[in-house]
Amino acid sequence: MNKPGLAFLVLLLVAGCKTAPANKTPSPTPAGQVTQTQAVSHAAKAVEPPATQAQTSATLKKEEKGSPHTGAAQNTQAQATPAPLPQNAAQPRETPAPAEPAKYTVPAEPAKYTVPAGAQLPGDSPVFEEEDLISTSGRMLNPYAYQQPDISAKTGAPWDGEQLKYGLYYSFVKAGTAYIRNRGLVDIGGRPAYLIQTTAFSASVIDAFFKVRDINQSWLDAQTFYSRGYGQSVREGNYKRDEWVIFDPANRRYYGQIQKKEAAREISGTLETDVTDFLTALYYVRAQKLEPGKDIVFDIINREKQYPLIVKVHGRERVKTPAGHFDCIKVEPQLRGEGIFVAKGKSLTVWLTDDAYRMPVKMKTEVFIGSVSATLLEYKRM
Repeated sequence: MNKPGLAFLVLLLVAGCKTAPANKTPSPTPAGQVTQTQAVSHAAKAVEPPATQAQTSATLKKEEKGSPHTGAAQNTQAQATPAPLPQNAAQPRETPAPAEPAKYTVPAEPAKYTVPAGAQLPGDSPVFEEEDLISTSGRMLNPYAYQQPDISAKTGAPWDGEQLKYGLYYSFVKAGTAYIRNRGLVDIGGRPAYLIQTTAFSASVIDAFFKVRDINQSWLDAQTFYSRGYGQSVREGNYKRDEWVIFDPANRRYYGQIQKKEAAREISGTLETDVTDFLTALYYVRAQKLEPGKDIVFDIINREKQYPLIVKVHGRERVKTPAGHFDCIKVEPQLRGEGIFVAKGKSLTVWLTDDAYRMPVKMKTEVFIGSVSATLLEYKRM
């Protein structure tokens, strides 16, 4: 589904009634006295339209002035012919047949999310000193990107308000800077989701021959830690690619668009189960109980293919970074796929703090020549 770039390097991981007997003859009713059958008849006629009610009242007055035998004969006839039920009366219920289990069918097309008319992209602002910002002009973003996140909302997750800054290194040379930021909570289909955003910049010395300006966004379900969608906007040298996907777990579908040099291409497919993308995979791992020697397995989507991602949990190490010294636990996702910076069959190692935060302090992967790493320079919690 994609061609991982420099930014990915930093982010990868990653009711009834009874009737009287028919042969029973009722006793005559004195004039002026209303029988039970007449009461039922009155009740039935009370729900008739106003014009019918007027006619019925006149008929009843004539009956009251007639002989008792006439009234009795009419009462007998009334009993022989039950009064009709009012239109709004409850009908006798039949015992329903047992319902068959509901069968799940995949819709032919997933429901499409549309951006509200006049919607504006939320403004971005720097968090760290000398933080670079990337313009979204000319980039195709996920429609979810138009929702304003609430950074003050908290769920108690380890990454509430988390802002991270990394140095990107090619071997021992600083090649750029990257940021992983929790932008806050948004509403996705009535469920809270974190907007996780990363940006990556090449250093000025690299810009001359390979300028990098990447933006990646993912929407992390705050309850399940699976992905609700992602967007990637890659600008690396002459290579450009915009891609976004929305996951529809209720209907087991996904859909989106990919655009490179040509016009945007529609993509869609079926989800076998809940999934992560490369960025939310990091957060899914952080939410798990990590024990050395016990693998973590979950599904991920890459290049329109869904497959299990195996994350091996290794031992504990102490890691020194410009942001401080940290006791960490080392994990290793078994990657499938390759790209500009990730070689097929090469490994990615991530060091997470061995505490409740599971903050990523260092990431390292082998590339075609040498290695690329991301080291924590600074972190804040808002």
